[in-house]
Parts: sequence; C-alpha cells; structure tokens
Amino acid sequence: MNLKNSHIIHIFALLHVAVALSCRATGVADEIWLTLLSVAMVSLICVRAKVRIELTVSAIILANVAGYLLGVYGARLLALLSDSTLLTHSVSTFLTTETIGWCTALLLKASIRKKTGIPAHSLPPPARKIGKKHIILLVGIIFLILTVRMLMYELFTYSSGYRIYDILDLLLSRSWMTVVMLCLLILLVRLIRKLDWNTAAKSALVVCTCLFLALVTVFYIYIDPPAGVDREFSRLETAQIFTVSATAVLTGFSIVYIIYYAIRLKSEIRAEREKAAIAEFQYARLKQQVNPHFLFNSLNILDCLVSDGKSVQASTYIHKLAGIYRYMLKYDDRTTVTLEDEMNFVGMYVDLLKVRFDDGFSVNIDIPDSMMPLHVIPCSVQMLIENAIKHNRLGKDCPLDIDIYAGTSGLTVENRIRPKVTAGESTKIGLSYLKRQYGSLFGKEVSVTTDNGSFSVTVPLLPPGSGAQHDGGNSAENTVSHITISKS
Repeated sequence: MNLKNSHIIHIFALLHVAVALSCRATGVADEIWLTLLSVAMVSLICVRAKVRIELTVSAIILANVAGYLLGVYGARLLALLSDSTLLTHSVSTFLTTETIGWCTALLLKASIRKKTGIPAHSLPPPARKIGKKHIILLVGIIFLILTVRMLMYELFTYSSGYRIYDILDLLLSRSWMTVVMLCLLILLVRLIRKLDWNTAAKSALVVCTCLFLALVTVFYIYIDPPAGVDREFSRLETAQIFTVSATAVLTGFSIVYIIYYAIRLKSEIRAEREKAAIAEFQYARLKQQVNPHFLFNSLNILDCLVSDGKSVQASTYIHKLAGIYRYMLKYDDRTTVTLEDEMNFVGMYVDLLKVRFDDGFSVNIDIPDSMMPLHVIPCSVQMLIENAIKHNRLGKDCPLDIDIYAGTSGLTVENRIRPKVTAGESTKIGLSYLKRQYGSLFGKEVSVTTDNGSFSVTVPLLPPGSGAQHDGGNSAENTVSHITISKS
C-alpha cells in the first residue's frame, strides 16, 4: 500500500459523505450517486495496480455488493449508539467507503508487479492495456450495476414483500443448492479461462449464465417454497427473488474468479521466480567460467613453472586447469551434480590453489562413501572454499584449515576466522547466490553459523534424481592431491 492509494481512498470517502449529506438535504435518493463514486474509486485503484480488466470488473461487483451490505447493517449498528439519523448516515457512509477502498487495495496488492520480488527482466508481460473494447465493456458493466441497483431500490424501498436479508436467508437455507451453484461457478471460471474468445464474448457468456442460474434458483424456490408459505408468489416477490438471486450469483462468480486469479497468479510468480533463479544461476556460472582473476593467476603460475623448467608440474597443472573448465562446461546446463563429481572438481581446484599459495592452507575432507551419490548445486563447495580463502589470511606459519564434512544436516564447509588486515567489507554475494538457488529451486535452506571464532556454511544434500544424472566417470586429470581425506 502506498500513500497515493490512501489519498484516493480518503478523498472518495469524503466525497461519499458530501454527496450523501447533499442528497439528504435536497430530498434526492443517493443510491445511484454513491454507487457511481464507489465504481470510480475501485476502478481507479485497479488501474493504478495495472490488473486485468476481468479482475477490475470482479472487484467493482464485489465492492458494490459489500458496500450495500456494510452501509445498511453498519447504519443499523450505529443507530444503536446515536439518535441522529444524519450523523449515523454520514459515519456509516465514510466507514463503508474506507473499508471498501482498503480491502480493494489489499486484494490487489499481490498483483502489483514491484511487490513480487522478481527482477523486472524476468517478469511476464504486463497486463494488457485498456483499449476501446475494454472501456465499452467497463461502461456496460457499470450500466448493469446501476440498473440492478435501481431495481433493488424500486423493489425493496416501497414494497411490502420480502426484505433482502429474508431472500438471502431463503437462498442460503438451500445448502445443497448453494453447493451446486458454487461448483457450477467454478466450472464456469475454468471454462472462460480456457476459451479463446475476446473479453466481450466471455463477459456476455458469464452474464447469460448467471442470469440462467438465477432463473433456475427462482424455479426451485417455486417448487420448494419456504416453510410456512402456502400461497403463490406475487410478481413483485418473484422479481425480488430473481434480482437478489442474480446479484448473489454474480457476486459468487466474482469471488470464485478472484480466488482463482490469486491462485493462478501465485503459481505464475513461483514459476517466474524459478526461471529467474535458473537464469541467475547460469549467469553466475558463466561469470565463474571466465573469471579473469582466476585465469590471470593460473597463467602466471603456469608461466613460472615453464620458466623454471618444471615441465612435469606444468603439464599436470595444465591438465587440472583443463579439468576445471571441462567440469564447468560439462555441467553448464545442470542444476545439480553428484557430491562425488563435485568433490573431484574441488580436488582439482585446491591443487591449483596449492601451487599458488603453497602451504598457506589445507583442506580436510570427511565424507562417508554412502553420501557420495547425493546431489549438490555445481561449484557450490568450490565457491565456499574460494570464499574462505578470499576473506582470511593465509601463511606457512599459521595455515588456514578448511574442514569439509557431511552429516544428517547436510554438507558443511568450516574454517577459522582470520580476517585479512586490508580486506574490505564482505558483500556476501556468493552466500546470497547459494541461498537463492537452494531456496528457489528446491525449497531448502542454507545454514550460516559464526561460533567460537569459526565460520561454517551448511548446504543441503539433495537425493538422487533432484538433478540430471551423468556418468560421473573419473579421468586421469581427476586425481586429487594435497588434500587430507578421511572417509567414514
């Protein structure tokens, strides 16, 4: 909710009060004018939220029905507190408008694109712009609402027939009929979502179907009259029952449509969030493949080995460097890999770092063989090792120990905290990346703990089948050295 919406609601609430008082002073009925103001307020809120025209129409129908009920019963409740009819009518009108406005804004809050948490480039196309056909449809719906409102005013204000709440009680007392009507409305919503018709044709189908269901309701009440009624219904009573029934059916349809829209929107947001997460995952992997710092340092080390005549070490280094890039390229389109493949990749990566940092750090691995078939996100363990080396001091006099172990909670990478003197503040981009991947793709949480001078990150171990399977064959360049491995 933003300030502009609140201004709109407050302004229309005051306008409702002003119109209601003016009509009372001049002896003019205020129902039509208040209805128009309610339609204008809801339409303006919907346009600002950029929702579809169908949802706008449903919101207008619900707002007017709710406004009528709140206005009538709210005024009766306030009448118990005050004897002033003018004050009661003004306060109930103001509170009713405020309630409708805020409920509409809250209802549409989930449809506001900036609240979805999805990057703009990953969102689906915006809702269709309101064109001439939509304006004609909206005007038609407003005309229909005003017509129904006038009919209800004429039928119930000066008549001695049923009251509105009597008819509602009459309809709701037929519980099985209510259930059948609800099921039919659900089917109708699903049908219009599947039909490849224009909005006007769908709206005509909805109105005709709702009117038909209202006629069926009237017919059923004729053959099954309420208890204690032993006379035929008059034309006035029939018109009253039909009008209230049609309004109830249209209201029920609007409620079902909004619920269906909310569920569908939530599903679309989830799907778009997953697509965005995968795109971000692939982008981060691509950046990792062409990391200029890693490539620059690797080429410098290789140049030193060649210059010193260490051809065997240089050849081994080249094979491991090629193995790292082969791994990244091979699983570029995979969301998960087996823990065994990831640890082989980690071994090659650590070997390259050992050439650069010598004995400045050590990696100790304790992973049972039974957990090797489990899955992790590619390069996740390597990213955590890189994160530890990036933010901690390395040296022969006090090497950095990195422990990797697996348990029921997942795979943990832990190291002692020895911050670099010149290190800047951590951006935590890598950890945020891992959290988003595990959360968006698999609904799992990554645990980060800082305790007793140690920093540890635990990533979930996914069951086989969570990602694409692969052969997992180990080539010559997958040889792991300089790592202390203790397998349970």
